[in-house]
Amino acid sequence: MASSNLGPGTGSATGARSLPVALAQTLYLLLGMLAVSALAGVLLAAFFLPAVSATSAVAKDGVDLFEAYPSELEVEPLNEASRIEAADGSLLATFYTENRIMVPLEEISPHMQHAVIAVEDRRFYEHGGVDPKGMARAFASNAAGGATQGGSTLTQQYVKNALLMDAVQRGDQDAQLAATEQTYGRKLREAKLAISLEKKWSKDEILNAYLNVAQFGPSQYGVETGARHYFSKSAKDLNPGEAALLAGITNGPNQYDPVNHPEAGKKRRNEVLSDMLREGYITEEEHEKYTSQNVKDMLKVQNVRAGCADAGTSGFFCDYVTRSLLNDPAFAPTYEERRKLLYGGGLTIRTTLDPAIQKQAVDILQRKLPGDSPSGFGHSIVTVEPGSGKILTMAQNRTFNPHQDIKPGETAINYNVPQELGGSSGFPVGSTFKPFVLQAWLESGRSIADTVSTRREKMPNFPARCLPSGAWRESPGYDPDNAVSVTLQPQMSVLDSTKFSINTSYANMARQLDLCDIAETARNIGVVPATFNPYDPATWEMSIEDVYKTELAPSVVVLGELRISALDMAAAYATYAAEGTYCRPQAITEVMDRDGEPMEITGAQCHQAVDKKVADTMAYVLQQDLEDPRATGKGRVIEGHAAGGKTGTSGSQFHTWYVGFTRQMSTAVWFGHPQSNIRPGGFPVDGQVLQSGQVWGNTVSLPTWQEYMTNVHRDLPAKPFPSAPAATDNAAGEAAQPGVVPQVAGMRIQEATAATEAAGLRPEVRQEASDTVSDGFVIRTEPAAGTRLSDGETVVIIQSSGQG
Repeated sequence: MASSNLGPGTGSATGARSLPVALAQTLYLLLGMLAVSALAGVLLAAFFLPAVSATSAVAKDGVDLFEAYPSELEVEPLNEASRIEAADGSLLATFYTENRIMVPLEEISPHMQHAVIAVEDRRFYEHGGVDPKGMARAFASNAAGGATQGGSTLTQQYVKNALLMDAVQRGDQDAQLAATEQTYGRKLREAKLAISLEKKWSKDEILNAYLNVAQFGPSQYGVETGARHYFSKSAKDLNPGEAALLAGITNGPNQYDPVNHPEAGKKRRNEVLSDMLREGYITEEEHEKYTSQNVKDMLKVQNVRAGCADAGTSGFFCDYVTRSLLNDPAFAPTYEERRKLLYGGGLTIRTTLDPAIQKQAVDILQRKLPGDSPSGFGHSIVTVEPGSGKILTMAQNRTFNPHQDIKPGETAINYNVPQELGGSSGFPVGSTFKPFVLQAWLESGRSIADTVSTRREKMPNFPARCLPSGAWRESPGYDPDNAVSVTLQPQMSVLDSTKFSINTSYANMARQLDLCDIAETARNIGVVPATFNPYDPATWEMSIEDVYKTELAPSVVVLGELRISALDMAAAYATYAAEGTYCRPQAITEVMDRDGEPMEITGAQCHQAVDKKVADTMAYVLQQDLEDPRATGKGRVIEGHAAGGKTGTSGSQFHTWYVGFTRQMSTAVWFGHPQSNIRPGGFPVDGQVLQSGQVWGNTVSLPTWQEYMTNVHRDLPAKPFPSAPAATDNAAGEAAQPGVVPQVAGMRIQEATAATEAAGLRPEVRQEASDTVSDGFVIRTEPAAGTRLSDGETVVIIQSSGQG
C-alpha cells in the first residue's frame, strides 16, 4: 500500500492554509503523542523540546485527544484466497474477494524484506511505531504547502491497511471512510495503534503482517500473490530486481503496474534499488545489473481469476465442489457464513478428481461429439469409486462458462449432477432403472431363476401401498411394448428378462411387488429425482409418495421415465460393486482452514444399504447383461476386468444411457439434447452418422463407456465378481423342493400349477376378486408358501378374477 498522505486539517476551511495555523495544529497533535508515548517522546524531544515547555496547555489538549483514540487494534482476520485442489494436489481454482495468499516471513525472500524497508521505512528497526524524523519532515512540508508527504512507518501503514480491509470485509461504509479520510485525526489514531502494536509484536511479525496485507498490483494482495502474478514464482525466490519492482508497486498499484505502465514501473523499481544500495542491502554491481534490466524481460505474468471459469476441463467439477460446500450445513450453519469462508477464509479444499482420467474422459467426449456441434446434443461421463463415494471424473462435451457471454459449446449447466448442485432437472434414465426393480424382487425373497410372463397386455392396476387406494390405477391400463433382438418365449427367467431388457417382464415383476417399495428401494441407494437437493434432510425423510407425487407410476418407476442425475445413477450402481455398501457421492476429501486445521464437512456417509448376497447377485446379473453378445450390452466387455451394467433408452429415444461398473469404478454415460426432447439422427458421432429411430443405449453411450473404462483400467488389477448364486439361496429357489408349498404369488396360473406339481403336491385353483392383483395372476396359496405337506396333498392356489 502507498504511504499515507496528510491532507487538510479537520478544522480548516477549504483552500490554502496559513503557515501559523498549520504549524499550531501540527504541534497540537505531536505534543499529545509526545506526552503519551514514552518512546515517541524521547525521540520527538530532540526536535520539539523547546516547544514543550512553552506550550504545556496545548500539550494537555493533545493528550486528551490522543487518549480518546483506541489503543488496541481489533480487526477480523484478513480475507485470504481459498484453493481448490485435485486429488494429486494440482490447483483447480482459486476463490477470493481479495486475491491474497498468506505466507510466513521465512517464506519471503530477504531481498523483498530489504526492499520494502529501504523504500518505505529505513529506520524500521529503530523506532517504536512512529518515526519522529519522518513525521516532522512530513508535517513541515505539508504545513508549508509543499508536496504532500506521508511520514508513515511500516507499522502505521499496516494499521491503516488492516483497518481498511476489516471495514471492507464487514461492509461498514463509515469505517471505510474513517480508514481513508485525509485528516490529522486519522494519522493520530494510526500512530497510537502503531505504538501499541509495537509493544505486543516483534519487528519480524509486523514486517510479515505488512507484506501480507499490502497491495502489490491491481487486485494482487500480499507479496506471495504479487510474486506469482508477475513472475510465476513464490515470494521466497525473488531476486533483488524483482523485489524492488514489487516494493515500488505498493506506492501506486495501478500507476506503477509494470504490465500496463512498464516505463513508470521501471523508474519506480530503480528508485527502490537506489534506496537498497544506500542502505547497504545490495552491492554496486547488483545495482547496475538490475537497474539496466528490461522490465518486460523480467515478467512472466500469470493471470488468475477467481472461480471455476479458470479450472479448464474441470470447471464443472469445480462448480460442483463449491456448490456442495455452500449447501453443506456441517461446513457452517448459514449460507452466508459458508460463502464468506469460501471467498475469504484461506481454505485449502482437497478434492477427489483424478486429473489423468478426467482428461481421458474429456478427450473421448470431444472427439465423439464436439461441444460446438450444430446438433446441440450433449454427452457426459461421471465416475464414482465403489465403497468410498469419491467422484473420480466429471466430464461433458461442453466448456464451463458461468458468464453471460456464452459461445457455442459453452454452458454453466452441469449435465451430470442434481439441479441444486449446478445441474438441470436431470434426464429420463430409461431401462437403467430396471436394476432397482430387480433389487426389490430379490429382497422380497424371489430369485433370478423365477420365470415371468412376457405377454403384452393392458395392465390397469399395480400394487402401491402408499397411494390412497393401495394401488396405482389407470383405464384402460398400462401397455408397455418391447424392443428386443431375441425371440420372446411366453415365460422367461428374470435373468434373461434383465439381459434382454424385456419391458413386459419387468412390468409383470412390478405387479408382484409394490411401486412404492420399488421407489423406496431406489431412494435407499441415493436415487431420487434430480430436482431434489441431496443436502436437504427432507429429501431422505419425506414420504416416498411426496417425492414422486404423480410420477409414482409403472412407466416411471419400472421403465425409467424419471429424470435422475447421472451422478446418482453411478453412485447407486457402485453399491452393487461394493457388496452392498452405498456411499453418498463426495467430491471433497478434506477442507483445511488458513491455519492448516481440518474443518467439518458432511462427507460420503457410507453404510450397508443392500444385503451382500443381494448385491452380489445384482453384480452377477449385470455382468451377464454385458458379457452375452445377444444381450443389450452386446458383449462390450472391459478386457481383463470383470464388469457389468445396463443400457437405458428413454421414450422416443430422446435420451440414451449406459451405467456400468467394475470393482474399482462405477460410470454413468449419458447422451441426449440438454434443452429439448429431440430424437437424435442425421448428424455424426465419432464419424458415424446416426439414423433417426435407430439410436439406443448401446448405440452411443455404451461404446463411449467401453472405450473410457478400458482406457482407465489399463494399469489396474483385475478384481472378479461372484459366481452365479445357488438356486436355493432364497425362498423362490425352493419352488421345486418336494413336499414344500412353493412361493407362487404373482405368477400366472400355468406357472403356479407347474411349480406346485414339481413339488409333488396337487394344485387346486380357486378364484377370488382382488383390487391389487391383476386378473389371472396368483394372489396366494392355502396353506402359505414354505409349509411342509405330505406327498400328494392339495394346495389351493387363489387366482385373481379382477376387481370385485
